[in-house]
Amino acid sequence: MDALFTFLIEEGVEPTNNFAERMICFAVLWRKRSKGTRSEKGKRWVERILSLRQTCRLQGKSTFEVLVAAMASYFKD
Repeated sequence: MDALFTFLIEEGVEPTNNFAERMICFAVLWRKRSKGTRSEKGKRWVERILSLRQTCRLQGKSTFEVLVAAMASYFKD
């Protein structure tokens, strides 16, 4: 209850969670179309790759390029 009306006091705080809802919409639609995954390992992979996709989108980066750089870094001597 203490944080319920924070948007009235703090400038820049939105009164709704529309932004957060829009950010996860892609993942929700993906899960609905694909019927999800069948294992915990699959669930972890999907949540991480979709999180990466959205983060790259917000930062204006290419998801593919970030993945390539991550793999190159992982296999680097």
